[in-house]
Amino acid sequence: MRAVAFVYAGLLVVGALGVIAMGVYVYGQTGLFIVTGAVLLMGAVVFLWALGQGRHLSGNPGARKRAATAFLRDLIGSFRVFALTLTGASAGVALAMFVLMEVSRRQYPTGVPILPDAIFLLGCGLTFLGSVFVVVDALYFRRTGRRF
Repeated sequence: MRAVAFVYAGLLVVGALGVIAMGVYVYGQTGLFIVTGAVLLMGAVVFLWALGQGRHLSGNPGARKRAATAFLRDLIGSFRVFALTLTGASAGVALAMFVLMEVSRRQYPTGVPILPDAIFLLGCGLTFLGSVFVVVDALYFRRTGRRF
């Protein structure tokens, strides 16, 4: 499952870079696409970074199983899971809506598709909020030992 999450995080990074590239090359450096692409890129990088912050296990298989059980018990219902879910899911939804907007613009060039655009902007905002939660969890809750 961890490998799937890393592949998903990598796809989020590539998709966010695609949004930035579309903003620069296709839309003539429109500020909105560059800002939202930067927010999505930040969210994807924070998501990838947080996935890499796993516990390092010894070579003993019994220790691995005990550590994995303790890790899962610690993660259930934690703030970290909420923050990672919010960040990863929001970035994925925002990128999917961006692709839907672009396909819609290419097939039916009648203007801006309002609903996908609104969901895209909401996804960008939630990605930013989730990224802040991940950083707060990593810098404050993990270092002080306080947990939710």
